[in-house]
This record gives sequence, C-alpha cells and structure tokens, in this order.
Amino acid sequence: MACSKQSALQYIRSVRRHLERDLKNLSVIVENLYQQKVFSDEDVRKIRAEKTNEDKTRRIVNSVIKKGEDACYELLRIIDTSRKRTLERSSRLDQWISCFSFREDAQLDTNYLQGPSQCHRYQEKLKSKAKNLSEQFWTVSKNLFEEKNKPKLSYTSLVLNTQGNICPSKIKKLKNKKSKWSRPKKLRTYFPEDKSEMSPSKLLKKDEDILLVGKPGIGKTTLALEMLKIWAERDTEKLDYMFYFDMRETAHITKVTSLEDLLFSGYIEPDEDKEEVLEDIKKYSDNVTIIFDGLTDLSSSVVKKLVEKDLLQYAKIIITCRPDDEDSFSEDFLRVEVKGFSEQTIKTYLSATLGEEQKKVLNNLELFTLCHVPMYALMVAACCSSGDSPQPCTITEIYINIVRLCFQMNGNNTKTKHLNSFISSKREEILGLAEVAFLATEGKTVNLTELSCEDRCVLSFLKSLDIRVSCTETETKYAFLHYTVQEFFAAVWLLKNPDKIKEVVQQCLTEEKKHMKHLIPFMCRLLNEKNPSLMKCLIPALELRNTSNWFFQELINTVFPCLCEQDDPKDSEPDFNIQFLFQCLYESQSPEACIYLLDKLDYCLDLSGENLDPHCCCAVAYVVTQSKDKKIRLNLEDATVSENGMRRLLGCFNNVRWCDPLPRQLWEILLASDEQMDHISLLRLDGNRLHLSVEGKKKKLFERAVKVMKISTKVNVCLYWDRPTAVCQHLCESLLEALPNISSLSFVPRSSDPSEETRFLRNLVCRAAEREQQTGEKLEELLSSVCRYKTFPIKMFVDFLTDLYSETKTGLRVLPSFQSVFQSTPSVWSINLSKTKSSILLEMLKLQPEKKQVKLTVCSYEESEVRSFLQCLPYISQLSFNLYRLDPDKRTRFLVNLFCAAAEREQQTGEKIVELLSSVCRYETFPFQHLDDDDEEYMEWKLSFLLDLFSHVKDCVTKTGLRVLPSLQSVFQSTPSVWSIDLSETKTSILLEMLKLQPEKKQVKLTVCSYEESEVRSFLQCLPYISQLSFNLHRLDPDKRTTFLVNLFCAAAEREQQTGEKIVELLSSVCRYETFPFQHLDDDDEEYMEWKLSFLLDLFSHVKDCVTKTGLRVLPSFQSVFQSTPSVWFIDLSETKTSILLEMLKLQPEKKQVKLTKCSYEESEVRSFLQCLPYISKLR
Repeated sequence: MACSKQSALQYIRSVRRHLERDLKNLSVIVENLYQQKVFSDEDVRKIRAEKTNEDKTRRIVNSVIKKGEDACYELLRIIDTSRKRTLERSSRLDQWISCFSFREDAQLDTNYLQGPSQCHRYQEKLKSKAKNLSEQFWTVSKNLFEEKNKPKLSYTSLVLNTQGNICPSKIKKLKNKKSKWSRPKKLRTYFPEDKSEMSPSKLLKKDEDILLVGKPGIGKTTLALEMLKIWAERDTEKLDYMFYFDMRETAHITKVTSLEDLLFSGYIEPDEDKEEVLEDIKKYSDNVTIIFDGLTDLSSSVVKKLVEKDLLQYAKIIITCRPDDEDSFSEDFLRVEVKGFSEQTIKTYLSATLGEEQKKVLNNLELFTLCHVPMYALMVAACCSSGDSPQPCTITEIYINIVRLCFQMNGNNTKTKHLNSFISSKREEILGLAEVAFLATEGKTVNLTELSCEDRCVLSFLKSLDIRVSCTETETKYAFLHYTVQEFFAAVWLLKNPDKIKEVVQQCLTEEKKHMKHLIPFMCRLLNEKNPSLMKCLIPALELRNTSNWFFQELINTVFPCLCEQDDPKDSEPDFNIQFLFQCLYESQSPEACIYLLDKLDYCLDLSGENLDPHCCCAVAYVVTQSKDKKIRLNLEDATVSENGMRRLLGCFNNVRWCDPLPRQLWEILLASDEQMDHISLLRLDGNRLHLSVEGKKKKLFERAVKVMKISTKVNVCLYWDRPTAVCQHLCESLLEALPNISSLSFVPRSSDPSEETRFLRNLVCRAAEREQQTGEKLEELLSSVCRYKTFPIKMFVDFLTDLYSETKTGLRVLPSFQSVFQSTPSVWSINLSKTKSSILLEMLKLQPEKKQVKLTVCSYEESEVRSFLQCLPYISQLSFNLYRLDPDKRTRFLVNLFCAAAEREQQTGEKIVELLSSVCRYETFPFQHLDDDDEEYMEWKLSFLLDLFSHVKDCVTKTGLRVLPSLQSVFQSTPSVWSIDLSETKTSILLEMLKLQPEKKQVKLTVCSYEESEVRSFLQCLPYISQLSFNLHRLDPDKRTTFLVNLFCAAAEREQQTGEKIVELLSSVCRYETFPFQHLDDDDEEYMEWKLSFLLDLFSHVKDCVTKTGLRVLPSFQSVFQSTPSVWFIDLSETKTSILLEMLKLQPEKKQVKLTKCSYEESEVRSFLQCLPYISKLR
C-alpha cells in the first residue's frame, strides 16, 4: 500500500504533531484499540478523563508509542481502514497513511469498527429489517401458490434501460409499422431487448441518485427490494445505512416534519443513543441510501428536502415511480427504465416456478408474452401450478386473478375478504375502461381514446405513451400493458351490452373484423359464475344468466358452417378452427355446450394434422370427458402432441372409441416425439399393446419402440400395413432385438396385397434362423413363442407355409421350430381356395392336434383341386361357407362337384368318403357357420340353398347314376323349423321331395305365391308334410294372398270331389291356428288385428263367390278357419259389406266386440248393420 520502509513506531513519531491535530472520531479509535487488546480498561478510563480532544489525542498517541511497534502498527491499521471517519477530508495524513507498507498477514482480515458501536448496532437492526421486508415480499408472492406447489421465489433479472426515453416520433413510426404485422409478430414485440448489463448490485455501487421508472407491475419494487437485500447481506466493514419507504403504505409520511421522525418513527428506531446515531447519519450522509418506492409527488416536506439535497446532502436517493410521475423529479437523477422480463428471463422464471408445467405457458404465445410483466408472470405461474389437478385453471381465470391482484395491490393492499366490495365500488370506472378497450379493439388500435378516468387502480393496467402531434407538441395517450388485457376488458364490456354480441360474432367471420374473435374465449369464461369472480361485482347475475342461456348455441351455430367449409384446418385466420372452438368450450366449463357441439360433429373429432399444444389438449380432453353416454371417434393422424398435452389426452380415453386407427396414431405420436413421453400409461390403457406402423423409412421410430419394449413387461406388438411398402429390414432387426420383451406379434393387414405381411414374416423367420446359425441365440424358438396364439391369422399361416417351403431349399430348416406356431391356429379357418393350394392346406391340417372348422370364402372349380380337397376331409370337423362373399350359385356348384367327386372316389376305392363329407356338413346352421334362428332372411337363404343343392344333386344323380342322396339325407334334414318359400322360384316338385326327407312335419311360410293351376294342385301334395301354413305379412300383397288361398281351397274341394281324399280337412288343419294367416301376431297391436280381420272377411267373401260360381261345398270344412278371429273386431264400414260382416258373425261361437274405425251413412247399410246386433256383445 505504500513505499516507505520505516517501522510503524518510526512512522508515527515522524507525524506525531499532525496526528495530535487532525485525528477525529477518537471514540472509534479507542474502541478499536481496546478490542484489539492494545488498550486496557485503565487506558480507556484515562483517555476519557481528559477534558479536550487535543489532550485525548495526545494521550492516545503517547500510549501507543510507549506500547511499542505492535501497538503503533494497530493504530496505523485502524486509521487506514477508518480514514473516512478518523481523518479530516483535507488532511495531509490521508496521503501519508497510504504510503505505509502494511504486512500481508492474517491480521489483514481483522474487522475494525467504522464508527460508534451503537451506530453499528443500529446498522445491524436496519439489515435485519431489510431482510424481513424482502422475506415478507416473497412470502406474499409464494402464498398465491397452492401449499404443495410453493416454489422458492427470488429475484429474477429484469431488463434495465439507462438510455433514456425513446423519441416520440420513433414511437409513432413503430406503431404504424406494427399495425401491419400478424398477431403473433405483434405479441412478440412485448419482449424487451436486454442490451445493457445493468444489475441491482451495479446500481447499488453507483454514487448517483437513481430514478427507477416503469409501468405498473413491471418490477420496480422487486428491484428496489433486491438492492435492499443485497445491502443487508453484504459482508463489509463499512458503516452505512439504508432505508426503504413504501410510499403506498406510509401515508403518514406527508405529516412528518423532521428527519428524525422520518427515519426513526417512520422506519425503525435505534435501541440506544438516538442523538448520536442521528448525528452520525447527518455527519456522514454519504454513507446513507434512502429508497422511496412508489413516490408520486413531493408533498412531504422532509421527503422534498431529501430529494432536493437540503437534508443529508451526500445521501444517495433511489426513487421508483410510474412514467406519469417522473417529471416531478430532478433531471440530475440517473434514469433507469425497468422494462420487465426478457424472453429468456421468462423461461428461467417459469422453469423455476412451474418446472415441467412451464410448457403449457411457453406454447401459448398470449400467456408467454403476457409474462414480460413480472406481476402478470407471477399470477400466470400461480394459476398454472395446479400440477396433476383434474381441472387446470382456464386462461380467463388467469386474467381474472391478474385483475383482482392489481386492484388489491393498488387499493392500499385491500384485504382479500374485502376485495369484492372494493371492486364493486370501482364498477363505473372499470366499465368505463372496458368501453374504451372495446372501441380500441374494434378499431384495431392499442391507443385508448377518450379515457377520462384518473383512478390509480384503473390506470394500473395502463402505460402512458407520448405521441408527437406537431414539432412543438406531444400528446400523452394510454395503452394497456398487454394487448390481451385490452381484449379481456373489451369482452367485459360486450357482456354488459349483450345486444352487440351477435353482431360481433358475425363480424369475426369477416376478414376485416376477424381479430374480434379473441374476445370470445374471455366471454365464455366470464359468463361462468364459478370463482374466482369478477363479473358479479360489475353486472347483475340475472343479466349474465340470460345471456348465457342463448350465447353458446348462438356461437356454435354461427361458427359451425365455417368449420365444415374450411379447406385448411390449421388456418385459423379468418376462419375458426376446431381448436379455437374447443378453447372456447373449455373456458366456458359448460357440459351442455360441449354436448351440443359433439352432437353437431356426430361425435367425430378430426384433429388430423393439428399441432396440439398442452392447453389445446386440455381443452380437447375436457370436451371429450363431457360425453358420458356416447363414445367419441377421435382422429389424430399426423398430429403433433407434446408430453404435457399427451398426459392430458390419456385421461379422457375412457370416453373415446378405442379402435383402429387411433392406437396406431397415438404410438406414432409418442415414438416420433423427442420429449420424454409416458409410454407406460399408454401400454396400460390398451392391454400392454404397442401399435407400430410398418414403413421402411421409420428407423428412428423402430429404435425407440425397442427402448420402450425393453423397459416394459412383456409387450403385445401389433404391426400395421397402412400402405403398400417394401419389407423393412430395420423393423426385422428391431423386433429380433426386442424378442425377449415381446409377448405376442400380431398383424393388422391394410394393404391391397396381403402377401406383403407374409413376406415380412418369412423374412423375419429367415433372419432369425440366420442369426441363430451365426450367434447361437435361440431366436427361432423365441420368435415362434410370440406367434403362438389363437388369433394369429390363418391366411398368413397358409401363405407363410407356402413361402417357407420354397425357402427350405436354401438350407434353413426352420419348420420344426415353428410346428407349435402352426398348431396355435384359430378354431375356424377362413380359406380362399382360389389362392390357397389344397396340398398346402392339407399339410397345415395335418400339423394340427385336432380337427378344424373350415370356412370357404372363395371356391375352386378345378377338378384336381376339388379332388385334392377331399383328402383334407379327415382333418375337418365342419365345412361352412362365407354368407356374403360367396355367390350362392358358386357355393352350390362347388358342393355338387364335391359330392359327386366323393361318390365317384368311393365307387372307385371303396373309401367311405361320401359319409365323411356328409359328416362335416351335418350341423344345424349348414352351410353357414353362424345363423340366427330368429332372422327370417338368413333362414330363407339357408332353405333356398338346400333346395337348390338338392335339385342339383338330383340332376347329377340322374346324369351320372351315382348313389349320393342316401348318404346326404342327414344334410338335407338340417333345415330351419320354419320354411320360408318363394313359390315363384321354387318348383313344387322339389319342395315335395325335400319335405318327404324331413323326420317331421314343417311349418311353411309363403313369401311369394304362384297362381299357375298346376303349381297350386302340386302344392296340395305337400300338405301331408306341412304342420302349419302361413304368409309373410309384409312381402306378400293382401289381394295376392287371398287369391292364392281361394284357389287352393277350391282346388282342394275339387280334388276331394274327384278322388274322395279328405284333402279339404287337411288344408283346413294347416290353417287352423290362432294367428292365421300370419305366423306371429301381437294381440295388443290394433293394426295387426285389423289386418287379420280384414283378410278373413275378404277371404270369406271370395270363398262365397267361388262357392256360388262352382257349387263346390267348401265353407263347412273351413268354418274353424273363419272362427280364428280376434276378440275385438275393428271394422271399416266404408269398405266392408254389412252382409259379409253378418255372415262372418253368424259363424262365430260367441258374440264379438266390434269397434268401428269408419262408418257408412248409406241408409241400406245402416239398416243391414242392425241385423248384426244380435251377434255383437259391445259396440264402440
């Protein structure tokens, strides 16, 4: 430190005279010498006993010199470290002490008192209060978070600009330029650029007075308290003082008249020697820093004197204020504009407060840019810290909380329980601001015009802008701190004026006013009465309910056509996209509105190609979960979903139809993502299945799929062929690598050429065999185990076996290892004989441990294939045909060929092959595997097939002379209980032959009748084999039904007259049942009863006419048929002759209830009806 080589003792002796004259603050020097044990208690007592400072100084110097070198050295050290207080400013000793060469030893770290001990104790008290103030400030912020999610909050760097104000003309030019930008680009301009390297610690070191200027909530208080905290935590020997006054909380300061009252009564009082402490503060004012936070004016005389340097001339003054108030202060202040958080700082802040949850904010540009205001960022973080809460906070709730927090902070820290009352008291001012916000939004500007309100709470949402209107004049205008806050208040005004809402919603669909759509989500949530509340403080609840009753349906009905017509679903300007509408519904929290939209969408949500951020996923999940009674079809093809968003979606899949292609789409999204996705939950959701699309260019996806399989329990892998694609070697290698973790391997063929799947399986097996040969790994057995399950497609087995036989020529003997795989086949084999060789089918069947059911989807008509198929019969338990894919004629032709080939082979070899073939066809539903006995159409198909088959077999027997029919009798007896017959297509002779083969009489239902006399007479021969004759109620015209029966009755009577057979009685017996002429009829169904009675009356009339014409005696035998009438007769007298009604009534064994559906007003009919009365029990 100095160039002198003198000892301390010599150094002091050389300037003894100057020391005795210039030393001051002797108590500090004595106290330090006493603490360093240079002076004893006696030395201190003697020094204090001296009457003058000169005597005291002389005794101090003499005593030190007497005590020698070490004592002198300590004195020099004390003078050096406290020279500011112990030497006169103009003293030569200041330079002198700098020239002494101090030792570099441990003593250098000795702490010396810089002033009186009571001043140091006051300093410690100030630091303690400073730390408490900082802690209280962050505690208030932390209390906004839920208990389990409270973060460790601390100062986050702010953008501090020391360049002064921007030129008003530049502001105007910038505004004009911004008006042409897109909304995202405009929003990003809210991020301040951090060009300076200014920080709280650097500001604290500056000797200048500082004016911290900034918009409300921008971080001025945070910065001031951080400076206070840095000072309090600083480990320094310096004795200095720092005071902090929150001018919003200390209104009594305006009444303070003295410095002592301000510092001690207004802040904190020393525990001792107030006068000495105050004197030290005044004397060494350059060691004093005073912060006035939120200073608006200089109405306090003491504050004014401090700012203007009339008090504590050298004290450092730090003032925070809004731009509106900075003109009240001197230009000598260093102006520092606090501009909030930079883009990078927001990310840092959100990461510290939200962790992984930050993504939901980062992916929402409105919220992200809103966070440049620290106070808004705090509320965004608090609202988004819900973690795994099933109902996260809506965006509008964040804005409501921001508004409430602003009112609380700017309303003299109004207590939370009184906040609603306080907001209600500001109702007129808030609605006035809302109107101005709406007008500005409608006019596409951020400049608020006609703002007359001067309330500081209302103005806390605004920033002032100086706009140059001429070369000598500027005009102050206001704008919201963020454009979305302006939109929020505009939405508030709309709800106060609901007559404007429909007009605005319509305007949103136009190019000029499309920007107004951003008000709609705010309105949706503001209509909800749940907390946090704001609207109930501003608008009567009844008005809001009335608006809510029609608003959501009006919105959906207006927007829905736009959704349907949209060409590009990702283009939301000017059109509404589905994501935006979901956001509105999520904000609304209205289940009724969600169901209304889902009904419109037919419960199909197409989100293909969408980029779904976490908030959108949250909205989609909310809408989907409202559908309690109906599953929703969801399309996520080529969609992008973040990890946070996928977590939200997984929670709603109980309400989604879990079917292809959704599982594949979800796995593709998860595997394509670079984020740490929750694969385990998706596996658990779908029975531990992993769905993988097969495409040659997806190596990265296959590698990630392997990683998933390796960290999971045994996984069921489902492979998809979405489009024709070459066999992927990457996939083969990936599956072989993950084989130990695969439980089963299944295929979902989608391509037009299914052989691709077969080729893949063959390649996979061959690659496994190659690797086993090379490495010794037991891959073949492992691969066979994952294919060994009942639902593995038989088509693939057959095709694979065909391919495998060709591959065995290369020397790869894999068949033994896969024998168990070929045995794990489904119980029913669906076979296409046009593509599958019977020889291969035979080989496969031989491998099975038991006989198999075979269903033919397509048949072969080559004689060699038919004969080869006969060899498969010993291994088949049941032979059936596909009901839909196989033409009936081809089905019949194949079976006839098969029966004839079997009979011919039996004739040649003596094998009982016909009986074997008969046994595989001898089952109730032959020739279809499953058939519903209650399904009339299916039963008709079956009977038609058997009749056609019988006809063709008879023709074959006639041509070839082969004896086939006896062995097949049991096949033709497997008929339905009710035969539905179309007599126009079925020969009566064939019907008779088939009926004769049956072990019991059959019920016959005629669907279509024949009117040829020969066919009617032939049908009479069938009667001995019929138990009941009925007609199809719907397919057969009533007149044709009646005509056929009359012809049949007459033909029966004629034949009985000619031959003497009791054929009329036989015919009567098959018609003698309660519901005649219909098989089933509901007695409680008036319409059916009316049909039946109308039929019987019509039949009776025609039979009477026939009797009159032919003279045949028919009616007595059929009396029982005409007595099978309903208990209540429904009569239309306008269409029914009274004479016929009378005859029918006379035939009844008892009186009948008659209900007239229509009346006749002809006198003759009325008189005739009177004759019916003796046979009527009740007339209605």
